[in-house]
Amino acid sequence: MDPSFHTLEVCIRQENAMYDVIIVGARCAGAALAAFLGSRGHRILLVDQYPFPSGTNSTHILGESGVYERLGILQKMETAGAPALTRMRIDLLGTVFESDITVTRRALGLRREILDPLLLQSAARSGRVDIQLNTRVTKVLMRRGQAAGIQCSRKDGTNVRFYGRSIVGADGRNSVVARQVQAPVTAESQQPLHGVTYAYFSRVEPLPIPAVEWYWHGSSIVINSPIDGLMHCIAYMYPPAERQAMAGISPGSFLEKLRAIRTLEPRLGRSEVEGVIRGIPPLKSSIRKAWGPGWALAGDAGAFLHPAAGVGIDNAVCTAECLAEELHAFLQGHKSWEYAMETYEKQRNNRIFPQYEHSLATLDFSLRPVPEASLDTLAMLATFPSLVKKVGLQAAEILSIISGGKNHE
Repeated sequence: MDPSFHTLEVCIRQENAMYDVIIVGARCAGAALAAFLGSRGHRILLVDQYPFPSGTNSTHILGESGVYERLGILQKMETAGAPALTRMRIDLLGTVFESDITVTRRALGLRREILDPLLLQSAARSGRVDIQLNTRVTKVLMRRGQAAGIQCSRKDGTNVRFYGRSIVGADGRNSVVARQVQAPVTAESQQPLHGVTYAYFSRVEPLPIPAVEWYWHGSSIVINSPIDGLMHCIAYMYPPAERQAMAGISPGSFLEKLRAIRTLEPRLGRSEVEGVIRGIPPLKSSIRKAWGPGWALAGDAGAFLHPAAGVGIDNAVCTAECLAEELHAFLQGHKSWEYAMETYEKQRNNRIFPQYEHSLATLDFSLRPVPEASLDTLAMLATFPSLVKKVGLQAAEILSIISGGKNHE
């Protein structure tokens, strides 16, 4: 356990206390939301069923520095050993494209074991956030058709109730809050998508300039990103048909799968899996309605995008900031609940839906093999400097042709 967590001032209020906002789930979305609201002087209850933030499924890529600076944790993130990722490297069966990242100045690679405690510390800093861990929500309490509180079970077997002016579910894709309030699903992929297996690897030979590495590998996708501790987080995304073969995969077998990537294999000579292998089975991506009477959803509870999008952490924290702004306006009496939440949902959807559609299209591409003739042509394009220069001179026209005029940022 990170000893810095003991600096948190965890204040437990008496049962039946009235809070401005009760937040269920204390990871990225929930902790960030609590921090933003607490800094504005609101009384917040933040509960989580687990005793302490630990490792979780994540590509560990954070690109939007500004929001972490506003949370007061950016400097600690940078000094925790997170490498600055300024390049994007895409490998299509041995033909490599690499460039400076264009959608952000730089990204960071940071383990959740470090990030999540920093977010909790940010939430506790105001002194207005009561943090109760080891507290599992069993029921959302309703009053006249509106969410008004939560019933919880503690590790010692006791049951407690808390009440608030609003209830926010930030408790992940299997959200208890979303299930209890019967939040409607507004979009969902037709079929389960690629499963994902994650692990930390030590002694991966680094690239000269740290980069987010993307490998098209048969029907699979591999994302390799440097993280703190001189390690790499490697996510192996496999089609649903391979679910049984990937279940309970051993560290040795995982390494062998990665060594099958010809351009990655030379850098894995002394690599070892550090810690446990995590993963999620093939699941559907889905987006739920973001709010209802007295309740709202944040992070994966409201919108679970496939990890191929690579934006889960940023989405959780940035949309939490949007929700905090609208909850603050409501609590101050500047907006009605309906107007505030409609504004939040519109902001969330404007951000999430393009990513949702793009991630589905990306996973669909993975199932479409590239013809050998096309691979040969691609290799020729990448081999002759004059052809590369011609591609550069006509890049705008080429992008317009292959994307149908769509913006891929």
